[in-house]
Amino acid sequence: MQKIILSSGEERWVVLDESGELVVPIMKFIKYKDALGKAPNTLKTYCYHLKLFWAFLSEKNKHYKEGDLNLLAEFIGWLRRGSNASNTVYLAKGKKSIEVAKRTESSINSILNCIVEFYDFQWRNGEVTFDMKLKATKEIKITKKKYRRFLDHTVRSRTTKINILKLKEAKRKVKTVTNEQAEMIYKACSNLRDQLIIRIMYEGGLRASELLSLWIEDFSISDCSITVRESKTKTGEKRKVYVSKETMNLFQDYIIDYHTAGTDSNYVFINIKGKNSGKLMNYWTLQALIRRLSKKTNIDFTAHMLRHTYATNLYDLGIKAGIIQKLLGHSQVQTTLNMYIHPSEETIRKHWEQAKQHGRIQE
Repeated sequence: MQKIILSSGEERWVVLDESGELVVPIMKFIKYKDALGKAPNTLKTYCYHLKLFWAFLSEKNKHYKEGDLNLLAEFIGWLRRGSNASNTVYLAKGKKSIEVAKRTESSINSILNCIVEFYDFQWRNGEVTFDMKLKATKEIKITKKKYRRFLDHTVRSRTTKINILKLKEAKRKVKTVTNEQAEMIYKACSNLRDQLIIRIMYEGGLRASELLSLWIEDFSISDCSITVRESKTKTGEKRKVYVSKETMNLFQDYIIDYHTAGTDSNYVFINIKGKNSGKLMNYWTLQALIRRLSKKTNIDFTAHMLRHTYATNLYDLGIKAGIIQKLLGHSQVQTTLNMYIHPSEETIRKHWEQAKQHGRIQE
């Protein structure tokens, strides 16, 4: 993989073969995804996943057009083991050695999803003769439940489609940051712009792409609200989120100090130094900021972790899931409940105590 800098200053990644030439099938797919507006970090991940697949094909002396389900099954095993035996753990004398999976099931599923999408793109463009997405999908009957929904009899299809290559993933606990950690991160910021970024993500739960697309007029000082201009989902666009009065005051101070007469940008978050000063702040600059703050505070956090923290804090305050769904911009409340709400130990204990007081739990 090789990083390149576009004329706009944005970073992109390309995949090269052993002779230093572009791997054309991969780059056509990446260009297609870029045209669809995929985030730079997503494009980088696609490049990495496809680079792994090309390394596997090289070891097997196979061309990507020879791909089938058997080859992808072999690829799964290759991802688990790696290309060498470095993941073998030797135990004490007299005990057998064990092999530790090189990648988690979640990582392997992400890589496979990318490979299947790549093959689907190639099939639709006539480069391969088989529909990999169709081959990797199996239709199964839905098990009948004891209680049926109202008008359930009117639903024609009683089947669902599953990915036969998907591995079962161990449920992992999503991390959040505490109020004390958030304060430490905020205090570690060296300027008003960075402080404002952290406060908006922590108090408003915005995605990184939503944050960077904000215009000055999206901020309403009168009711301390921010209108999300762009989002990855239609549900998320034009939604309002609310921040504290202190954050809105910080916004005004930042605009006065950094959006001077010489700044020709309506975007809120801009580069404040260097040759690109005054221009729109890009995703990579935001990522670099978070890495610096993480190293400075010794708190391992990401932009998306602040979004999870926002949802959890709202839940801990007693806000209903339907309201949290709207604030996060999710189209389905189940997404909010299953992936974004992580009750703290204090909240779990509080609800247990309340249930005990109301006699719902017997001594």
